[in-house]
Amino acid sequence: MKTKKLTWKHYVGIVIVAVLVIYCLLAVYNSKGFVQGTKINGIDVSGKTVQQATAIFQKKADDYNLTLKERKNQKEVIQSDQIKAKFEGAKNIQKIKNGQNAFLWIKGILGAEKYNHITMFSYDKTSFEEAYKKLGCFDKKHIVKIVDARPVYKDGKYVIQKEEKGTELNEARTLQQVTQAIKSGISTIDLEKAGCYYNPKYTSDSKKIKDLANKMNGILKGSITYEFGKQKVVLNKDIYNKWLKISKDGTSYSIDENAMENWVLKFMYKYNTQYGWHKFKTHDGRKKKIYGGTYGWRMNKDKELASVKKMLKEGTVETRQPYWREKGRVYDGINGDIGDTYVEVDIGAQTVYYYKKGKLKYTTSCVTGMMTAGRKTPEGVSYILYKQPKATLNGQGYSSPVQYWMPFNGNVGFHSAPWRSSFGGSEYISGGSHGCVNLPVSSAAALYKLVSKGDPVVTYY
Repeated sequence: MKTKKLTWKHYVGIVIVAVLVIYCLLAVYNSKGFVQGTKINGIDVSGKTVQQATAIFQKKADDYNLTLKERKNQKEVIQSDQIKAKFEGAKNIQKIKNGQNAFLWIKGILGAEKYNHITMFSYDKTSFEEAYKKLGCFDKKHIVKIVDARPVYKDGKYVIQKEEKGTELNEARTLQQVTQAIKSGISTIDLEKAGCYYNPKYTSDSKKIKDLANKMNGILKGSITYEFGKQKVVLNKDIYNKWLKISKDGTSYSIDENAMENWVLKFMYKYNTQYGWHKFKTHDGRKKKIYGGTYGWRMNKDKELASVKKMLKEGTVETRQPYWREKGRVYDGINGDIGDTYVEVDIGAQTVYYYKKGKLKYTTSCVTGMMTAGRKTPEGVSYILYKQPKATLNGQGYSSPVQYWMPFNGNVGFHSAPWRSSFGGSEYISGGSHGCVNLPVSSAAALYKLVSKGDPVVTYY
């Protein structure tokens, strides 16, 4: 009898039958317990009977602790005597088993037999809540605040400072997740993965923060270098970056005009000399600091502010002197800004000295204002306002025609005093002028020829 040769169709049929037989045998095997791949609250109970699975959770309840994994690598444990867990999940385990079909065991292999948040335990709420409230993660003293990523100035440019995730918890969600973990018999809960933490609104990867850093870097181009006398002051990005203020929402910036104006004012206060202190070396070598007077250097605040604003807006780079509203003869010269050509009035010695280019050219005795309120010659550094050959000086109770009028501080000035027979000494104390510096006619004429408009006048006691 001739044997029939098997074709590929026969072989395919044999394989199918064999697979079906194996599948059915595995179905019979899985019918005795939970199908392969079954996990209840993360615990693998594949192949175990209901009684065996129940025993696992029962044993776990006897010494159940819950570990909380927190940010900053912190861990806290709620102890078993604080939870007092009781196993109550037998019915739920049986329900899961009843719902499985052994012939659909393949679902478990494919990951479809995972059961989460299945209530297994009850707990003592009073004991738990007392322990829960004492957790360190809720202690305000130790909570790290969230900080969004933001541009910060470093080494000449703005870089993005990485966000601080902090440790601020959403308390409602945290309580819900922790109690669910206890009910499910889960031993460890990662609060980060459970979504319990608040997070920064902007991170270092946020487009808005990157765009903001680029914009802020774009303004760091301009500078002003001030050069005057021996002074050199540079206003550049290392200074004005402090004026750039990021908005509350963290996505834009503005220029703090108050900070900008304060810088200009401090700059002016430091280098203005008008109405301020002047260092002066007297005719007899004494070093004095004299305050006040109309002479000196004074910047124009409005023009400086406008220039600084333009520099920030347009990125201009310039080297120049400050915009002066008032100028002295020199800056950083002999006697500071007074220089080497000036008139010196030593009120105590009742003597006037005229120096030109550092050399004493003329000296004379004088009578200054009487030493009573309203008549004393003012101390300070002023300057010759103008020269007038003849003038009439008027005041309360007097009208005096004079020659060689050289005012230096309002209505106070040098002039001839032909009505006086003596000068110098102590006459000024009780018989002095109304504030002017009285001179003999010949001395007034000589000084009139020597001085020029703008010459500094130094008066001191």
